[in-house]
Amino acid sequence: MATKSLMDQFIAFAAPAQNTITDRDPVAVFFRKIDRQIALAREAKDGKDTNARVAWFKRDGSGYRLKIGREGLKFGEHQWFRADSLDDVIERLSMARQVIEASDPLKAQIATNSKARSERMQGSRKAKKPA
Repeated sequence: MATKSLMDQFIAFAAPAQNTITDRDPVAVFFRKIDRQIALAREAKDGKDTNARVAWFKRDGSGYRLKIGREGLKFGEHQWFRADSLDDVIERLSMARQVIEASDPLKAQIATNSKARSERMQGSRKAKKPA
């Protein structure tokens, strides 16, 4: 009986290819960001200090204005949304997630925004390196 080659032994450890959606998938990353914004709104509701620079929502008169995403995803022609309370902010964020899950054009918009941001970030990193 022949012994297995080193290659055959190694191939025995092969794992199936990854699914098309991974942790680094822009849409999966975006959903985690929505979850973080929901947690941030809950903290604000509990009276904790929140970092206004990272929040997608801000005070506007007696209520709040919010956008979905750092750059503000466009739902039709709309980028900003009204909420009367932090409970409404949480509801809008949850609703946005459901809409995105069902919308291929919004998923494509997220992927496009992510790629553009990545390219901008790489460009700024390259510019900082001394020649």
